[in-house]
Amino acid sequence: MDLQDLSIFVRVAAVQNLSAVGTELGLTPGTISKRIQSLEEELEVRLFDRTTRSIRITEEGQRFLVHADRVLNEIEQARAAVSQSSDNPVGKLKIAAPDLLGRTFVTPAVLTFRKLFPGVDVQLDLTDRTVNLHEEGYDIAIHAGSLADSALIAKKLAPDRTLVVASPAYISEHGAPQSADDLQRHSCLALSDVWTWSMPNAKSAAEEAVRLNVRFRSNSSEVLRRAALQGIGLMQTTARQIGCDLKSGRLVPVLSKVDDVDDIGIYALFLNGRQELPRLRMFLDHLAEYFRDPRLTEFAGGDAGNAPELRAASI
Repeated sequence: MDLQDLSIFVRVAAVQNLSAVGTELGLTPGTISKRIQSLEEELEVRLFDRTTRSIRITEEGQRFLVHADRVLNEIEQARAAVSQSSDNPVGKLKIAAPDLLGRTFVTPAVLTFRKLFPGVDVQLDLTDRTVNLHEEGYDIAIHAGSLADSALIAKKLAPDRTLVVASPAYISEHGAPQSADDLQRHSCLALSDVWTWSMPNAKSAAEEAVRLNVRFRSNSSEVLRRAALQGIGLMQTTARQIGCDLKSGRLVPVLSKVDDVDDIGIYALFLNGRQELPRLRMFLDHLAEYFRDPRLTEFAGGDAGNAPELRAASI
């Protein structure tokens, strides 16, 4: 059985799009289709139901996927065990991070890691949407905020807290909200798919979804930060992401009594078992050391080009 055919099958099962998998692997959709067909003929079973517009994995394909996924992971770990040492990792890392957090913290950390370990090929995608690690092939997703229930493994990189902030110019013109209910009377800045903010209830420890009066949207948290700096509205973010703006007074916390949520942090999320790969383990250790540097608190919210360069984490 061809390992590339197994890899193609796993990616098609995840993405359910032959063209997308072809683009990802540098193959034509026709070639992808032929490789799937060849695997089906070898197994003497139909793995996918196909129409002109869609492709859907069969029940037999689902059962085969469990084993194929495990085989590919075990082979990758076996190769890692014999072909690379912990001092000289090789291979590929695909990383996702939120736009603002990615610019201020993750980008400089990744660039330092890449300079220290040139045998690792890195793809860093900055996006404020929630990515699916398995379906989209990411090794790590960086997350800021509270953690939802998930089968992913989470490594806490740094403590953080949620804030609602505004510029002094906005507060001077519109005043500051005194309670979560006041948010509906203020201009709010939000990501494209966000309609509410999770806020602690003033009378209890529980959180509640507060509907917003959104006057400006973007798919980029960095764009929202710039809009907040311009006095366009209120922004919900985390303290570490805008540390420089807070220190300089360009952004000011509001609702300080109701938006200070415990157990908020910056996390690296990854699939169970992936941390056995030396390149992933070393990158996680590098990130953890990077976030421990006290200079980063002052730098947060600044230009990634001016971020401190730190040494590699010792293993």
